Amino acid sequence: MGILGRYLLYLADCLVMLAVIGVQFFLYRGELPFGYDTEQWLPLLLEGGGSVMLTTLFGATLYWSIVDYHPALVSLRRSRVVTRSGERPGVETRIVRSFVKAFSVFTAPVLLLFALFNDHFLHDYVAKTERRK
Repeated sequence: MGILGRYLLYLADCLVMLAVIGVQFFLYRGELPFGYDTEQWLPLLLEGGGSVMLTTLFGATLYWSIVDYHPALVSLRRSRVVTRSGERPGVETRIVRSFVKAFSVFTAPVLLLFALFNDHFLHDYVAKTERRK
């Protein structure tokens, strides 16, 4: 799969992750998607942007830590994340990779530019990991 295909899959993964975090945000606030007041949410998202960004950042780190490394989910994927030496990454590497991947949600154009000039995504480059079939 080429870099454009990998990038599109990553963006689809980001949309799923944001939907999961959005549902968690609704549940955390005690509100469900049906019957919510948009006038209440818009100021919260615009004025409280820092807390929303942190919630998204930590939620996404947790999301990708589970999706990329949980044994039941890894068995469903066509490839797995390994270190460049072919070993399973340690907990620190998993957290760093998931955090950088989560942070790149906010810097998607930088991620694409990095991927165009490198054979790894930014999160794989920083964590010294790669996906192997």
